[in-house]
Amino acid sequence: MKKNILILTEPGDAHAYAVAEALERKGVDVTLWYTADFPMSAGESILFEDNRRTLSVQGPALDLRDACFDTVWHRRPCYVLDEHRLHPADRDFADLECGVFRRSLFNLLAPQAFWVNPPDAAARAGRKPLQQSAAMEVGLATPATLYTNDPEEIRQFLARHGNRIVYKPFRAISWRDAETYWMPYTSLLTPEDLIEDALLRAVPGIYQELVPKAFELRVTVIGNLVLGAKVLSQATETGRIDWRKAYHELRIEPYDVPPETAARCREVVARLGLVFGCIDLVVTPEGDFVFLEVNEMGQFLFVEHYAGAPLLDAFTEFLIQGQSDFSWRDEEVSVRYEDVLPVVEKRISLSDERHVIPPDRAVWEGRSGNAVPRSGRRVARA
Repeated sequence: MKKNILILTEPGDAHAYAVAEALERKGVDVTLWYTADFPMSAGESILFEDNRRTLSVQGPALDLRDACFDTVWHRRPCYVLDEHRLHPADRDFADLECGVFRRSLFNLLAPQAFWVNPPDAAARAGRKPLQQSAAMEVGLATPATLYTNDPEEIRQFLARHGNRIVYKPFRAISWRDAETYWMPYTSLLTPEDLIEDALLRAVPGIYQELVPKAFELRVTVIGNLVLGAKVLSQATETGRIDWRKAYHELRIEPYDVPPETAARCREVVARLGLVFGCIDLVVTPEGDFVFLEVNEMGQFLFVEHYAGAPLLDAFTEFLIQGQSDFSWRDEEVSVRYEDVLPVVEKRISLSDERHVIPPDRAVWEGRSGNAVPRSGRRVARA
């Protein structure tokens, strides 16, 4: 029986396009739901009438009415408020209503399907303190970490850890003006870098001990499959603290994760209620594995691009079989990322013409008269 898979995404999502193309080459029916079209150019409804429930979604090139799916990839759902039609005083209300409705719709959509990942679990799993608690519970080493807005706690934590720690935000956000785009990566922090106490108290942050690194690991957990990649961050000039800053000089190699560590990574993902996740670990000069975080819908195709690991083929088989304990062998790979890349690039250009594009989410730091509109994009996560 032919499989039917739904991908919740937004325009420009290369991962969604690559997976969709690979699935189609494997003979699977794939529906791409461009969720950013709601509510501006798509109608979504939940109807209870005559003792039955009906879900319908109608948008550009999409008409779903109680469609049946075997698997749903909760990849990158969002919605975009119409900033030009909404009165500023009504935006918060519209945002709240859209968010509650969307979460309700996803909770009722395809109840028998295999979800990657279940929406409620994905929202919960994105909370860093819960991730660290789960990692500790399964026996993974974790760095000393302070989640706080208390200036005195921050200063004492700094002093206890040699006055050199790192700072991380809870969620990625960026700033921009007309010429420059700023992204806060993991940053080294000393007492001299601390701002005034009133500002430290205004926003909580993540303060973490600086863990010595021999190298780092990107561990992709796909159901019960664990695939590792060795990130040679310490061989770079710009990525020793945060390897995301060093894509232009980064080297990544395949890596066999030790069985005990692999089992603990699987257990972290399971305890968070997930079936998929990308875990970042540090390997210290002494050979210890230290957990940093798990991204419940992390990027993985860059690992295949750099290291050649057949993650696209493995992930598509996971979706097709629709179970954590799926069967896959790297000796039988049929689709690689480089094979579908030309199609991905074409789909990106075409999707921009038909669908609502989520605005730039960066916070504007210029004069109000020159401001790029702040993003109306709202990700459907609690």
